[in-house]
Amino acid sequence: MRRAADRTMRALAGALVHTFFRDVEVENAEALPARAPTVVVAAHRNGLVDGLLLMVALRRYPRFLGKSTLFRIPPLWPLLKLAGVVPAYRAADGQPTSKNRATFSTSRRILSAGGVVAVFPEGISHDAPSLQALRTGAARIALEATVDDDTHDVALVPIGISYDAKARFRSRALVRVGEPQAVSAWASLYRADPPAAVRALTEDIADRLRVVSPDYRSWAEVADLSAVAEIVARRVGTTEPEVVGLKRREELVRMLAAAVETPGGDRSSERLRAALARYQRELSLLGLDDGQVASGAGRAHFGMALGWSVLQAALSTPVTLLGTAIHIVPYEAVKRLATVPDNEGMRATVKLLGCLTGFAVVYALLARAVGKRFGPLMGTAAAAFGPASGYVTVHYIERLQRIGGLVEAARLAQGGRTTLASLLSSRAAVVEEAGQLLTDPMPEAAVDRAW
Repeated sequence: MRRAADRTMRALAGALVHTFFRDVEVENAEALPARAPTVVVAAHRNGLVDGLLLMVALRRYPRFLGKSTLFRIPPLWPLLKLAGVVPAYRAADGQPTSKNRATFSTSRRILSAGGVVAVFPEGISHDAPSLQALRTGAARIALEATVDDDTHDVALVPIGISYDAKARFRSRALVRVGEPQAVSAWASLYRADPPAAVRALTEDIADRLRVVSPDYRSWAEVADLSAVAEIVARRVGTTEPEVVGLKRREELVRMLAAAVETPGGDRSSERLRAALARYQRELSLLGLDDGQVASGAGRAHFGMALGWSVLQAALSTPVTLLGTAIHIVPYEAVKRLATVPDNEGMRATVKLLGCLTGFAVVYALLARAVGKRFGPLMGTAAAAFGPASGYVTVHYIERLQRIGGLVEAARLAQGGRTTLASLLSSRAAVVEEAGQLLTDPMPEAAVDRAW
């Protein structure tokens, strides 16, 4: 019964994640042990979305611990039950923490059966650029299962999640799986001094989460370094504007952030920021982005790619018009509702749950109306057409954006050589300053953090 529920929830999570995100990258997925009892710990920056991503990205189904107050939210309660989420009780929520005895008992039972328990040890979903203080629950669960239940091969795996724009529909996400650590390394200390072992393991979890998770001084720093990383990573002269993968971008951002923190790094970073600001100002004045400039610098012919995109858009227009009519009301309602929460992660959760609920209601009403007039078979077909038309509509909009990028890149490639030369010169200055910053000598600690 539980396995069937897990498969159903994973399928639902996959549909939601691949609808909400344009692309999801998973790094080092093979590091998650294939069979051993495992405690997964992850940074928590995007509410419900974080959990759904891990259900899709990990090769084993995780059973999450979630705060008990989530079970009071009517649209969320059925999902939590289907997902097998284990409620955790917090004094901050006015809940008796004595109930956590059942939480820990359930977690140990899952681990004893060789399963995966997933914990967000920060205890909150937040918008901060750095890791927040960790609670001790994950360490206690892992140590108790290792020592008290004599499960010596419990593995602890840190996971980081990065987002392109976490509350924006059709953005991107990166899941980074860290290397597993045997919890038995702390078993002797736990037998002698349980509180000290829990503290030590919690500190180790925090250190290992910083290796795989975004951990920066400010979001302004992240924005600047991300823009630089995309410029450095993007190839010049491609047939169409290139999208830089989040994995590559995150690697470069970490290296740049580590270089900035070295002695003398601030001076080099100021020159880099000045070059970036100049280039971005020129792009803004011309209404271009770096992908269009990089591709417009080549001699490639854009006609074939542009023509194929236009043909695809034309063929899908009828379905797109129907899809827009079906989805526009719930989509706009949820879009407005999502502006209410202050927390960006909660806005993403509202969008995901709101669209899931709103679209399901619309599909049901559509099936009922069509079925009543034309029969049950046509009603079923109408219900299936609803999500299919939504899929086509989403990709139609993205195709229009791609056409716009191709048109601008073609304009740069075929004319305005003086403008293009000026832009390429400003772009080269950014690459040069970034290269200088990265080639400055870095102390060993900075090199470790960069990688």
